[in-house]
Amino acid sequence: MEKTKSRVLEMLETGKTVAWPPTANADRELTDFVQKEVVGKPSTDRTQRLFDHFLNSKCRFDGQMPLLYTEAWKKYDGMPLYIRRGLSYKYMIENMDATVKEDEVIVGSKTRFTRGATMYPQFSTKFMIDFLNMAEDEEAKLFSVSGDDEAHNIKEEGWIKLGQLFSIREEEVAPMKECLEYWSTRSIEDVSEKVMEESFPYYKDLKLAQKVGIFPGSGLASGCDGRWTPAYDIIVERGLEDVIAECKRHLEEEQPIKKEGAEKIYFWQACIYTCEAIITWAKHYAEDARRQAETAAEPRKSELLLMAEGLEWAPAKPARTFREGLQAAWLGHLMVWNDSISLGLSPAHWGKLLYPLYAADLEAGRITKEEALELWEIMRIKFSSEEYITPSAWAAMASSNSFQHMTVGGLDPKTGQCIDNELEDMILEAGVNIPTPQPTLGILVSSKTSEHLLLKAAETTKAGCGYPAWFNYDMQVQHLLWCHAEENITLEDARDVSIAGCVEIGMQGTTHGINHPAFYNEGKTFELALNNGVDPRTGEVCFTGCKPITCYQDVWDNFIMIREHYMRVYMRYWDFVIGICRGIHPKIAGSVLMHDCVAVGRPQDDNGCRYNKSVTLLDSGTVNVCNGLAAMKKLIWDEKKYTFEEFKEAIDNNFGYKVGAVAGNFSMLNQEIEPSLHMKYAKIHKDILEAPKFGNDDDYVDNIFVDLWHDYDRVCASEITYLGYRWLTAALSISAHGPHGRVTGATADGRLSGVTLCDGILSASPGTDTNGPIALLNSGVKLDPTEYRSVQLNMKIHPNAIRGDEGSRNFVDFIKSYFNNGGYHVQFNIVDSNMLRDAQKHPENYRELMVRVAGFSAYWCELGKPIQDEVIARTEYNQV
Repeated sequence: MEKTKSRVLEMLETGKTVAWPPTANADRELTDFVQKEVVGKPSTDRTQRLFDHFLNSKCRFDGQMPLLYTEAWKKYDGMPLYIRRGLSYKYMIENMDATVKEDEVIVGSKTRFTRGATMYPQFSTKFMIDFLNMAEDEEAKLFSVSGDDEAHNIKEEGWIKLGQLFSIREEEVAPMKECLEYWSTRSIEDVSEKVMEESFPYYKDLKLAQKVGIFPGSGLASGCDGRWTPAYDIIVERGLEDVIAECKRHLEEEQPIKKEGAEKIYFWQACIYTCEAIITWAKHYAEDARRQAETAAEPRKSELLLMAEGLEWAPAKPARTFREGLQAAWLGHLMVWNDSISLGLSPAHWGKLLYPLYAADLEAGRITKEEALELWEIMRIKFSSEEYITPSAWAAMASSNSFQHMTVGGLDPKTGQCIDNELEDMILEAGVNIPTPQPTLGILVSSKTSEHLLLKAAETTKAGCGYPAWFNYDMQVQHLLWCHAEENITLEDARDVSIAGCVEIGMQGTTHGINHPAFYNEGKTFELALNNGVDPRTGEVCFTGCKPITCYQDVWDNFIMIREHYMRVYMRYWDFVIGICRGIHPKIAGSVLMHDCVAVGRPQDDNGCRYNKSVTLLDSGTVNVCNGLAAMKKLIWDEKKYTFEEFKEAIDNNFGYKVGAVAGNFSMLNQEIEPSLHMKYAKIHKDILEAPKFGNDDDYVDNIFVDLWHDYDRVCASEITYLGYRWLTAALSISAHGPHGRVTGATADGRLSGVTLCDGILSASPGTDTNGPIALLNSGVKLDPTEYRSVQLNMKIHPNAIRGDEGSRNFVDFIKSYFNNGGYHVQFNIVDSNMLRDAQKHPENYRELMVRVAGFSAYWCELGKPIQDEVIARTEYNQV
């Protein structure tokens, strides 16, 4: 550490740009990097063709679904809401394309494209209207094929750019505009805005918060559901005809004497329409498969006929084979996903669900292990083919990721015993062979998890795709038993843990879901606290009750007051939005695949689930605040080395550096100095950077971190959700730290203006965890995760640190030790930072390169530069 400090001081004193973080090895040539140890490849020619086609396909927008749904919605105007929803969904699904594509053996898609996205205008219209208006410009016909250099732009006949990643057919622009015009006064976002302007007492504060960047602005309602795991056993083991029969039995027994009885009748009828739609859709695919089989040669002919036979049986009836089960599960996934945005809709334990069918097929000779592995590889491409088009405010957060999570490990919910199986091995192997962002993978580690599965997961991690994420299963069960005690949770249900989205705890088919798009910006709040409630970037007065700062407690009190106020604004705003949502788009398809909704006759978003205490508020930048508070406390009030005014002046002048937007760098690496100011603030900046930092097992700063989270949890627990339970704290940031950092000025931890905020929640600010990985983990376990819906820790490890069999065993022991000490979650980038630097300069050479951003992985070349810079700057550990 002393060597690092002296190097930093030397560079400051000579006026050179500081190579920060101090853990970065900036002296190595970019060509000097270590390749990944584990490299997979598609196991069959078919999956190689499909993967190549996927990688070479452009992201397209398909207006088929919104146009069909809107047509039906108009047609059924005047019908009871649930009935109208069910009939509109049925019309949309039964008229969607059902073409079996070349090489397909599992069918079903939201769009007609290999990489396609659709939208749901009933949720939000503004961002898409903006995109389509931009599509009228001639420049919208130009597509960048290599970076932002205009010389590399080409025109693609018949297509127009839509946002940053997508394109739309020219002939779809006019009908989509008409569709959006219809919804522009009827969508959840538009209606919410109008109603809140007139009725929401915190409307002015809401608009201020969105303007200055405390939380995202437009498009929030476009992500207002999701992060849950359906009960896929309903469609795989029961079949949808059985659900229809159950609904009809309820209809025979219920009388519409009261409003509640009438609503149940409408709900059950809507569920019937929804199930009928998916059965019909499957049969349409079967018809196309039989048509193609008439002219196909063997072996494709037999393959198509087998597909047709399976689709005619399942999902209507219980699946008889592994292939039918996998196909039914996928159609169930699309059944929910076609009905709403459902970010974080997660398959979870498909390996366990489908294993009995696989084992029976294997014994009967109906399938080989190689064929089963190929199917899992195909599913990775199917999941990733379904893209998500985001509002521009969100674009830097998540690329086009939809945060779907498939899990292995855990225990049998009934017996509490380990039931790892061969399909889970295949799921991990497919993740190595076909590196795609979706679905991300997670392993639930209990004290009973087999060493075989742990080592298999370690080898998968070493492939460098950023998955699987590692979770402490025993801690998850403990959280669920605590959280849902007031809902009389059973141990069996608590053991049925799933990961719902990035890292959030859920249960398979019984939990409502987290249902939020909230990313609270702690860095901006800290900035307001030091500026008497005024946002320096916009000049807006956001809070008027700040104390004059004369001591550390004043800084703390200002921050806590502002944060509490705007947290409450957000939570109450969101309850408002969901209230509107339930009056426009109640969940029907999602309710069908939940264990209790049909039985009780209530939708998923109206307390129809078994467990409804699951709504959370997210956060980013807490570590920056924690480190800033520690630096101020130590340097101003403990050591009296600087005055508050000197501290504030240095922050206001960005410590003598150019702001990130001007420099074009969004990490602390390679920042550009302002020559006239740099030396004036060099010493104070150095002292701030060397002040105690979270991630070094230092109670001085770690205790501040814990106090910040305890207070955050206090505020969440004091508010009630739209389902009647207290809000929960979810300690994760996804990738909001990128856009949040761009709107936040320099902070008291030494971070420069515009630089991406700290990733994750338990992650150290890049380069500041100088005492090694164990110290980082020791800092992390000081926050007890039991009462949090999730906590998130990202780590970057050099491939050589865990190379070979011994490296894998050491890696597993490292994780087990962390979990034994109370850790909840950890995920890794196993990559040489210089490879990432080279990929930033030469993205054309790294099309398949993926990295772990936060709770998800993404292709490097599809990430924005702020997030790329931040991933590069993360501390790279050379040993565990």
